[in-house]
Amino acid sequence: MNTINWELLINYINGDCSNHEMQQVQQWCAEQTGNRYLLTYLERRQAELQQPLKQADIDEQWMHLLSRMFPHNNNTINDQTNPYKPYWFLGLAASLMLFSMLGWFYYKSTSVNNQLQFVQTNANTRSKVTLPDGTLVYLVPDSKISFKDFNGPKREVNLYGEAFFDVKHISNRPFIIRTTERLSITVLGTSFNVYVRRHTTAEVKVATGLVGVITDNHTHFLKAGEELTSNAESHAITIKPVIVKEASELQNGTLVFNNCDAHEIAQKIQRWYNIKVKVLPTAKKARRFSGEMKDTGMADLLNGLSYATGIHYQFEKTNTLLLF
Repeated sequence: MNTINWELLINYINGDCSNHEMQQVQQWCAEQTGNRYLLTYLERRQAELQQPLKQADIDEQWMHLLSRMFPHNNNTINDQTNPYKPYWFLGLAASLMLFSMLGWFYYKSTSVNNQLQFVQTNANTRSKVTLPDGTLVYLVPDSKISFKDFNGPKREVNLYGEAFFDVKHISNRPFIIRTTERLSITVLGTSFNVYVRRHTTAEVKVATGLVGVITDNHTHFLKAGEELTSNAESHAITIKPVIVKEASELQNGTLVFNNCDAHEIAQKIQRWYNIKVKVLPTAKKARRFSGEMKDTGMADLLNGLSYATGIHYQFEKTNTLLLF
């Protein structure tokens, strides 16, 4: 089970769920100690409030827990007084932490058994990779990950480009991604998309679970169906809704369009196929488009979009597409 529906958890704490739902929560608690501690923590919170627990109360408690787990972007735990120490929560729905730092990291191997391994997609292919722990990574063109042996206390991956991560849950062995952006992200869930390229706005889109993003000593929460962006220059944070299916496009091999105009369609094509797309003035009159299109090749996609929106297309060069 590993993950839990937060609305279901709230209903359980408030005593407002069916027998089947109660069994689901109890099964989740039995899977690992950290889940039981979380439930106990929230039940105590509900008793303190003396009123039904709400989603905002859960968010508030996660903010409190995350700030204690990662004070000032440091994952050292200092609280020695609470019998329910926050390190138990590292083993929740998925043990996943992402810290980002400036620059691309390169490690020179000093041990044959602990060599840095690289996986890199070329300019026009996507790739699915299974990491040593069973985590699945879906890479877009021109993206790269590197990692060492996963047998230690932490599982660390360097990322440049864009990838969807479906992380294998292992209690107390955090999964860490290092990128080129100044973000520290704690993901309490199993699947999410990360986009990080130099001099562009970074994105984190959550498909399942709960994400705490720490930046400038502030923690921002993302739930499934939410997206966080970090401006490349100002590092300003924006959080907005996103279609869950859009967050898992790479995993499903399907492009999801949500009332997109010609420029938004062009951006999707450009990132998905790693080609340059120019939008000519005549394309601005095209119909907006909402829908899902399975990637069976660029030609099929373009023909489908042309039929749905009235946009015409042609290749100016091998790697440049014109929409008009």
